[in-house]
Amino acid sequence: MDLRQFLMCLSLCTAFALSKPTEKKDRVHHEPQLSDKVHNDAQSFDYDHDAFLGAEEAKTFDQLTPEESKERLGFDLNFCFLDDPDPDDGFNYKQMMVRDERRFKMADKDGDLIATKEEFTAFLHPEEYDYMKDIVVQETMEDIDKNADGFIDLEEYIGDMYSHDGNTDEPEWVKTEREQFVEFRDKNRDGKMDKEETKDWILPSDYDHAEAEARHLVYESDQNKDGKLTKEEIVDKYDLFVGSQATDFGEALVRHDEF
Repeated sequence: MDLRQFLMCLSLCTAFALSKPTEKKDRVHHEPQLSDKVHNDAQSFDYDHDAFLGAEEAKTFDQLTPEESKERLGFDLNFCFLDDPDPDDGFNYKQMMVRDERRFKMADKDGDLIATKEEFTAFLHPEEYDYMKDIVVQETMEDIDKNADGFIDLEEYIGDMYSHDGNTDEPEWVKTEREQFVEFRDKNRDGKMDKEETKDWILPSDYDHAEAEARHLVYESDQNKDGKLTKEEIVDKYDLFVGSQATDFGEALVRHDEF
């Protein structure tokens, strides 16, 4: 299997893994974890199974006989060795190949077209390497920027997470995401996210959970939008504060006069 075939195989594995529907797509990159098992090949290959197949798929293979496992694996690998993939079968192979080859060359720091362990890890998890973060932003914008103007507007942002179905009302979380875009994502208030704003969104640096929660509480409770909270505004939204991570005893807010 040459480099292009290998990249195609990885693209297909990624496409299959990401094809499962979710209620809300999360573009923010978190710490990757390939498996919760110990990586010790001298004892077992369980970690490798999870890393290659995914934990759930690995469980499926565990129920098969050796012969059935070989047959199933062989069938799956057929997709990796296609000489002339059908462009109408649901995958844009050419686009995926170009994209993965570009990422591979970025990960290949010494340019020898041979991936070391670290370079291959950077290819698989570019969000974990500073020198790969621009490619993560580029790929994200290519996915979401449907009109190809180089920016992500509000409707593109929402459309990446939610598909409106008929005349049904938007779920509350979608309304919250619209507010998040206006208040926090679009920092220069021009109605769209540029590369830097997109990077701050999907690759947040020095994320302060307490500050984020405090900003959330102020945004939701500050009725006159003066950037400050009065006792009345807090009490009026007591149900929000009682359930907030920012306070251990939310009910105290309705008792203490200092507010």
